[in-house]
Formats: sequence, C-alpha cells, structure tokens
Amino acid sequence: MSKQLSLRFRQGDPSGFAGLTTAIFNDVPPARILREILQNSLDASVDADQKTASVRFEISPMDLGDLPDFSGYERAFNEAVKYHKDKKSGRLSDPAQQVVDTIQSAIETCRAGAHYVLSVLDNGVGFDEDRLTAVLGDGNGDKQERSAGSYGVGHFSAISASDLRYVLYGGVSKTGRRIASGFTILAERPRRGYLLSARGYLVKKFSDGKNNKLYSFATGKEVPSIVGDALSRIRRDWRHGSAVIIPAFNGFGNDVKALADIITRVSAFNFSVAIHDRELVVEVDARQLPGGTVTRIDSVNLATVLEAAGQRRRAFRSDSWYRGLRPSGKDALAAYQVLSRGERALVNAVVGQVDVRILTPAPNGRTRLDLFRNGMWITENVPGLSPSTFTDWETFHAVLMPRQGDLHRLIRKAEGPMHDGLSRKLLNPVREREQFATACRAIESWIKNRVPKKATTETYTPDDFLVVPSGGEGSAGGTGSYAMWGHPVVVQSARVTQVRSAGTTGEETKIDHEGRGQAGVKTKRNRRNATRRRSRPLPFRSTAVPDGKGRYNIEIECQEALEEVLLKFRVDENTDATCDRLWPDEEIVLRSFKATGRDGTELPGELQDGNTTIRLRGLAADAYKVVIEYEPPAGFDDAVQAPVFRVDLHKPQAN
Repeated sequence: MSKQLSLRFRQGDPSGFAGLTTAIFNDVPPARILREILQNSLDASVDADQKTASVRFEISPMDLGDLPDFSGYERAFNEAVKYHKDKKSGRLSDPAQQVVDTIQSAIETCRAGAHYVLSVLDNGVGFDEDRLTAVLGDGNGDKQERSAGSYGVGHFSAISASDLRYVLYGGVSKTGRRIASGFTILAERPRRGYLLSARGYLVKKFSDGKNNKLYSFATGKEVPSIVGDALSRIRRDWRHGSAVIIPAFNGFGNDVKALADIITRVSAFNFSVAIHDRELVVEVDARQLPGGTVTRIDSVNLATVLEAAGQRRRAFRSDSWYRGLRPSGKDALAAYQVLSRGERALVNAVVGQVDVRILTPAPNGRTRLDLFRNGMWITENVPGLSPSTFTDWETFHAVLMPRQGDLHRLIRKAEGPMHDGLSRKLLNPVREREQFATACRAIESWIKNRVPKKATTETYTPDDFLVVPSGGEGSAGGTGSYAMWGHPVVVQSARVTQVRSAGTTGEETKIDHEGRGQAGVKTKRNRRNATRRRSRPLPFRSTAVPDGKGRYNIEIECQEALEEVLLKFRVDENTDATCDRLWPDEEIVLRSFKATGRDGTELPGELQDGNTTIRLRGLAADAYKVVIEYEPPAGFDDAVQAPVFRVDLHKPQAN
C-alpha cells in the first residue's frame, strides 16, 4: 500500500459518536440494507450491459493487519474519545458510550482473530473517480437513467454493518484499471485550533475541487491488499466489477453463519423478477468458516426457496434481523406463480409501456398488484391502483414492470430513499402527477377489460357503506385499556356520517346525497360513497375496539332481520392518533373470527375472499359481538400500537 494512502479528516461541523447520520442508518432494518446493496450491484451490472448480474457475498475471518491505515484509525478514535470525555467531565452520554464500547470490543476481537469481514463482489461496471466520489457522499446519486437509486444510499447504509464503522470500496474496469477508497465515521476532535470532521476518507489527498475532483484515490499498486485481493477474484471470474468490503462485520446482531439464509430470502422476495428472468444470480460463499458452504439462488432453485417460505404470512418480530423484509413469503410466492403461469401482455399506459403478467383467480384468493422496477420489487401499494378499485371483478394478481421511458422515470422519482414505496408528493404537483394518474387509469382500464366481472350469484353490492374510525393504546401484552375513538353511527342510503374524536380534529362531518354539509359543519365529499347505488337504507350501529395484540372486538347492532351481511376491515390511512404515519388502504387478512348474539349463541358464517371477508347469516334485529384475530399489516408493529381499522359493512346482492 502506498505510504501516501491514509485516513484523512477535513475540518468539519461538530458531530458526536451518536450523530444523526449514523443514527439514521442504525435504525434501517438489516433486510433493507442487504436489499440496497443487492440493488446497487444489480444496477451496476445493468450499466455494464451484462446479461446476468452476479453478486457474491464472501464471509471470512479478519486479520486486523489487513485493515488499511489502522494506526491512523485507532489514533483518530482515541483522540475523539478523549476529547468528548473531557467535554463531559470524563463521562460520555449513554448512546456515545455504547458506540465507543462497541468499537473497543471490535478492536479487541479483531486482535484475537475472532472477527469477520464481509465482502460483496459483483460483475458490474466497477468504479471510476466519479462513481467512487458518489459512494463517499450522502447518496445524492450518480446513476444512469435506467438504473434504480443512488450509489451513496445503498453503500453508505453499510456503515452500520461494521462494528468499526469502517467500509472499503474497490473497482476494476473492463480495461483492468483498479481504484480503491474507504470511509469511516467516528466523532469530531480538535486539531490546531479547529475541529476535524467525524468522517474520515481513505485517500491519498483531498483535491478540493481541482480539475473538478474532490479526492485523489489509490489506483494500481497503491490499492490496499484486502481490496486488491477481492479485485483479483473479480478479474479472474468476471473481468470487471466492484467490491464493498465491511471489516468487523457484526452480522446485524446475529450469528454471521446464518447470513446465507437472510440473503437468500431478501434476494428471492425482492428480486424474484430479475432472478426468474435470469438477470440476477446471488451467491453466499462461507467456505472459510468452520462447516461453511456455498449457497446459490438462481432461476433453477428460486421456486424451491419461495415455496419453503411461502407458508409464512405474518411480519417478522421487531427484534429479528428479518425485520423489514417485505413482501411476505406468501405474497412473494404468489408473485412468482404469476410470473410463471400468468398471462403476459404489453400495456400502453399513455406515458409509457408496462409489461404485465396477470393471473386470475389470484393465488392467495385476494386481488393484489405488485410493482417491480429493473427486476426489483418496489411496492404492492400503487397510488391510483388500489385493490378496492376492483371490488366487482374476479380476484387477480398482477405483476407490473414498467419499461424504460417517462413512466419508468416517474416511478423512480416517486420512490422513497429506500426504494420500497411510492409517494405522489415527490412528483411535480401538476404535470407529473397527472401523467402518473393517466398511466394508472390506463392500466386500470386494461385490467378491467381483461379480468371478468364477478358472477351475479357471487357479487355483493355495497348499497350501504359505513366507515367507523377506531383505535387505542395498550401494552405489548395486550393488558392495557383502550378508549373508543368512534361512536355508534346509523348508516343511511347514499349517505356517510363520520364522527371524529376530540383527539384528532374535534369536528363532526356529515354528508348528504349531494355532498352538502349542515350549517357550520366542515364538509368533504366521500369519493367511495359517490360511486354507490342509492337504495333502501341498511341500518347498522357499529363500534370496534382493539383487545390486545392481533385482536379486535367488533360490536354491531342490526335494526332489522337480514339473511346475510358481509364485513370487511381496512387499515385507516392515518393509523395513529398523531397522523404522522400513513398506511395504504389495505384489506386486513383474518386468522379467525367468532360472532355471537346477545345470549351467547354463535352466529353461522365463514371467511371468504382470501380470508378478508366475514359472511354472517341469520341476523335478527338484535346486537352481536364479533371477535376477530388478524394478521398484522406488513411493516406494522402492533406491539407498540394497535392499527386503526375502518369497518366496511355490505349487504349481499340478491340472486
């Protein structure tokens, strides 16, 4: 390694060991970090015009002597610890002390030869000065138009996977040129009358914009051996590509020997289109660990992996390193079945073309639309394409894959920083949002022309519709007490009444047939109700109260005898009292239900429509109690707060 290459720190703003930058990425679930690393490697392969992207995760023991400029790293760390302790009369804050203890323990473990290094190699375009500069930034991006995301976000998030908070990067081009760098985040410390930044860069020097360059990187023989050895393997196997090397890999708090399992699931769940279409192959090489083997996932064994995980429908525990893994195994398997057996079509969505694969009826018994871009799963909640739009159509499962063009660009722009959702707020308020809406309407029209409507004997018409806001707070064990948000409301034909608690707006909204509100009352047209047919009133009173984790008590009062009634439950968009978190209009999957009358007699009924609908029979003019147990929505931790449900009541259409 060149003597010039070392960790260098600029003059910077104050930032402690528990600064905002690292705190943000410490909270990112492991499944999402691995997903971002995989995505960056896949995109690099796209940029290199590779037919198949190859990504290899290598786990091996770590030798502290291989870490570039470890003496400089340790000196910066010790100086920062002393400076912050002196500022706090010899005592660090608890979060800072936790970071310091982790780094000190990692150094000792590395010296004892008991730590690991994770290397992620790919056959992509590799790095040049511009791409490596983007990696060392905060993720403001430097990708080709057809790629998905920004270099910085995916690789920068890997810093939390190193107990030393030190990550190395290297690339080898098609011509064989090698380049390398590294990055660490510690804490600021004084130097000659000013503060040095918490961020250290493994470079020869800072170029400070000279010749439009920020850094002078190590190239050729100057590349550190730990990076150079990885680049030699890339050169041998693929000719070109990049390496992300994570020293003191912490396994995200789990046994590193189990890494193959989570990488396999993340790959299969999130990149099933790319793997199915032979555009991605992922390997985990753990042969340098005792009993370690090579695990591979490709188009040959994708179905086996998904079928093994397909029985799981619930979200993983919040303390599991599978936390944040979406979609669920059951939904990922269903998407694969659509890819394998569904009808293929190219849909003209006005502002772009979309490859659609669609299967009717839906494998899981309920309508679902999955959006993939560049082979990677983005979301099942596409604004403007809610499954509720297709209530009167047979169930189907569609996989949507936009081709390069304006729609592809709009979707990319609407994605959040972790590329696992869409928000129209990120689009231009007028032109781009209308373009997106136009595309969604075109896709909706195509689906409705392709999928048959429900037969009359199976169709129910929501003549009368009730929305009951409800919610509450409680302990993880379900022993807390819950307060009602909504009061019982009588629903009349073509009219919706919403009563909001004082904890939200404190306002009552009533809307009549024409959408006119009562004097002095704020009005808002209910779009869902606007499409309903006016008919004889279906009088109901209903309340819903959470009763511990994964359980709700529903009280309904039927004011006339009815042969049948249908109940559905949806997550309210503003599912917490603060309205800080938004959740999609998602039907809740039920595990079980029990309906009883006032005298305790059980009411006959069954679950249908993929366990999203309760059909009850033989209701008298009486009060009933329905206890439901439900699957938590993906990504929702109801150990913290129960989700808020909207209760939909429908009267089945007569045969």
